Amino acid sequence: MKYKFSVPDMSCNHCKMRIEKVMNESGKVKDLSIDLNSKLVSMDSTLSEEEIINLFDKAGYDATKIS
Repeated sequence: MKYKFSVPDMSCNHCKMRIEKVMNESGKVKDLSIDLNSKLVSMDSTLSEEEIINLFDKAGYDATKIS
């Protein structure tokens, strides 16, 4: 399933790398795209929205799903 999330606290490459690391460690996220300028993260995943939000929490960021 395709997802897009707003991550307002994401501001630098360190933020991007931290999110990439946690998402990739899950082994269930593909086609991860992180746009620092728009503060958007999109991905394809078999995880539920809640599970993905938990991964953002683990990385230290609040995320909100965008339709």
